[in-house]
Amino acid sequence: MANISPMLMTRLVGQLTGSLRNLKMYPASHPTSQKLFEASLQLIKDAMGPDSFLSFSLAGNILLLNDNPVPDSRKEVFANFISELGKRSVGQLTFKQGIDRDQLQGFFETMAMDVDQVKAKGGLAAALALRGISNIVATGISYGGGSGSGGSSGGGAALESLLPEQIIAMLKSDPSMVTEMLLKGALAMADTPEGQEKLVSDLDRLAMMAKMQGGGEYASMMANVIGGLDQRSSQMVTQVKLDNPEWSDVVRELLTKYSDEDLAKLIIDKTEVLALEAKNDPVVLAEKLRGMVASIPADNSRKQTLYPLVQAKLQYYGLSAEDCAFVFGQISSTQPVLERYLADLASRPAAEMASEDEVKTLRWILRRDESCRPALEGFLKLLAEADPGVRESALAKMMTLENDLLAIERFDLVELVIDNTTSRLRQESEPRIYQQALEVIQLMADQIKNTKHQSLVSRISKDISDIMLLMAEKPVARDMIKILALIGDEAAIRSLILGLLKDPILEDAASVLAGIKEKALPYLMDTVKESEDSNMRLKCMYVLNKIGQGVEPIAIKALGEDRWFVRRNMAVLLALMGTESSIPHLGEALNDKDVRVRLEVLKAIYKISGKESEAWLIRAMADKEPEVKKLAIEHLAKVGDEASVDALTELYTKRDLLSRGETPEIKKQILISLGQIELKSSAGFLMKVAKDRDPELAQAAQTALAALLKKMKPQQ
Repeated sequence: MANISPMLMTRLVGQLTGSLRNLKMYPASHPTSQKLFEASLQLIKDAMGPDSFLSFSLAGNILLLNDNPVPDSRKEVFANFISELGKRSVGQLTFKQGIDRDQLQGFFETMAMDVDQVKAKGGLAAALALRGISNIVATGISYGGGSGSGGSSGGGAALESLLPEQIIAMLKSDPSMVTEMLLKGALAMADTPEGQEKLVSDLDRLAMMAKMQGGGEYASMMANVIGGLDQRSSQMVTQVKLDNPEWSDVVRELLTKYSDEDLAKLIIDKTEVLALEAKNDPVVLAEKLRGMVASIPADNSRKQTLYPLVQAKLQYYGLSAEDCAFVFGQISSTQPVLERYLADLASRPAAEMASEDEVKTLRWILRRDESCRPALEGFLKLLAEADPGVRESALAKMMTLENDLLAIERFDLVELVIDNTTSRLRQESEPRIYQQALEVIQLMADQIKNTKHQSLVSRISKDISDIMLLMAEKPVARDMIKILALIGDEAAIRSLILGLLKDPILEDAASVLAGIKEKALPYLMDTVKESEDSNMRLKCMYVLNKIGQGVEPIAIKALGEDRWFVRRNMAVLLALMGTESSIPHLGEALNDKDVRVRLEVLKAIYKISGKESEAWLIRAMADKEPEVKKLAIEHLAKVGDEASVDALTELYTKRDLLSRGETPEIKKQILISLGQIELKSSAGFLMKVAKDRDPELAQAAQTALAALLKKMKPQQ
């Protein structure tokens, strides 16, 4: 054992106490706490050195370190540590090699818990075990000998302080002692679910150790421990582990001491548990029971002797004689059942084939025969029967069939069920059955969406979308929109966007898309960017305008896209719903290399800013393209002031600002715009041009002047 210096001993004990008490002020995640944990771990490792463990224990008011008394145990630093251990009834605390920061933090967090909370978890030893802390062992205070578990109500502490080879030796020599030491706390509350859970958990840990250390004797050792429990607890453990493959060797040993009647009772008790898990569905229960019986580690001849002992109870839970035979492996082929069912579909009345008994047979086939597709297809034809009652009965079974097919991962058949159910929405004439089909599809969509089988969800979206677009003028289309909104995946959203092109459902589709704006926004923006259909772009912009918040920044960002038509479309969108925040970015876009973009940008600036756009319009008059110049001149007529008149007259009079080819057209537009700006300066310029030697320009100026003076006269 390493010789620990008094200074290291004092620092270590003080650090442990300080780390614990610090948690009264700061949470474990706080940087201060983390630093203290790191320091404590380092000191533990320094003190442990190459040894396998470092142990503190109490002998009255004396602190022992590795069973050696600590000098001056009454000093405050040691007294504080003794006090903290005593509050929690800890008689011995052992740190083992392999301890890490996470385990040490978990130890401090457990120590910092309310004492009553720790006791409720079975004591400190049990609380540490529940957290998976294996390299820190706490043993209860011992009052006068005994097992060493002393005052610890959790039990198991003394056993945990033993080395694995010591436990294996005890399992071989005295398994009842292991039972007492390890399972004392669990057995004390074995009548409660918590106690049973703890008992099984403790046995799992013991079994893992025994399997690793005990070699070929592992099974008999564990069987002896379980056999040493009281009868009720022993049977409970055997029932829980009956079909667990990891416990098969142990269970095989245990079952040698069970009569056939006792084993049959275990199966019956387990059936009750499985029936609850299967929600009393006999088809699902039969599947679970077959797997359970197959996993019981007993030879087949013994299993067959159990069949008559349990058959009546299995039938009580709804299993047929055929189901019972299936559970015990007496049915090797499903072909006869499949052939009989197909023959019944062809010969018996449709109403009978939609009954509960026949649907149960179908489910039996679906779950057990890979060649079940013809049986399912035959049943699905009942959805198109002339008798409304048959259609209604068949629809009522769709969710059950879908659950079965999802459980066995026959997604190809799930698609078949989806397609046939959605077709009812298109073909059904009875309002009641139509509503039923609608509800079934909604349930399917909701359930499949939660299973994360995206291809199946998309299948529903596609079928529903087809109906919506085909029957846009009928009420059914609005119901389809509701289902697509419920699904809300990419396929559903893109379908709703297509629905915008159908005027009868435009508002419904737009409202739904606006309602799921976080999901819909990227797809709407993509459509506005990419679509070559101007009508489609316009409809999407309409929805984006409804959404409002969050759209403008995306559109502004897209003004920098490489493709010209995307930039153009974003300018159109901003014209519809942009704010003054867009103007600086649109102003930059007036320099875009594509004239088609610049035209839409200019329109957007004018639409957003109105009279405040004058400066941008004047700037745009310097554009090289006549179309842009002309548009800027036209808009200035509506917002212009003195600055506009000056800019327009300058453009008109300076030859170098206009190319020869565009001069007449642009000059006429300037005169028309000046004729709409009600200022004396505008009228004065028109009077001069009215005397121009060019008869066309003179006539244009006279016409504009006459209209202007007529508007200005009432103001004079």
